[in-house]
Amino acid sequence: VHSTRIRVGRNIDGFGLSPGITKQQRIDIEKLMSSALSKLTGDLAGTYYPLTGMDEAVRQKLVDDHFLFMSGDRNLAVAGMERDWPEGRGIFHNDAKTFLLWVNEEDQTRIISMQQGGDVKGVFERLSRGIKAVGDSVKAESGKEFALDPRYGYIHSCPTNLGTGMRASVHVDLPGWTKEGVDKLKARCEEFAVQPRGTRGESGGQTGFTYDISNKHRLGYSEVQLVQVMIDGVNTLYKEDVELQKKHGL
Repeated sequence: VHSTRIRVGRNIDGFGLSPGITKQQRIDIEKLMSSALSKLTGDLAGTYYPLTGMDEAVRQKLVDDHFLFMSGDRNLAVAGMERDWPEGRGIFHNDAKTFLLWVNEEDQTRIISMQQGGDVKGVFERLSRGIKAVGDSVKAESGKEFALDPRYGYIHSCPTNLGTGMRASVHVDLPGWTKEGVDKLKARCEEFAVQPRGTRGESGGQTGFTYDISNKHRLGYSEVQLVQVMIDGVNTLYKEDVELQKKHGL
């Protein structure tokens, strides 16, 4: 396992979701988030970088770290989520680059915990603390809470994220499965309720034999259950991969 990343989406009560959000609301959210994030302490403390007027050196550094979200995603553009680009958008990360927030991308906030290696528990623990800290700070700043529905869970721009909004993933090498066939890998993942993606994100396609494996469901399960599903799925796929490597003489 190369790396572990767990993210959730959160939107704030009283502001439009990104397909319908007004320019002014977007700017207000950025103001609110920038201020709320500046009050985080300890290992969560960091810096907010607005996309508007971003220094080229800073931009390149964020691209190199794979932190920066770009414009040009067809799905987001069609849904009206890239209007007034890049105004009101930005990225926050802590000093260790293990805790990140995207502001006003597909959701008003994407809260992300990530690090090299396979310490899923550590990544999950940091995410949990981070979500609470950000929520508390937003509440103190504005009196508003994250948008939460008793039936549909946390409200997101995309219905596939309703519920926990959580995607827990690891980057893992599966050369045996790659040789066996990507379609077979996809079918096997389906049985474990996990989803294989290329390591270049949702629409980036696949290169080599490193896959991003994550929980498929967001709704109807707890966060802990979903992380466990991902761990169990990856462990089994890895065991099977060792056998497939032998089979294919790798």
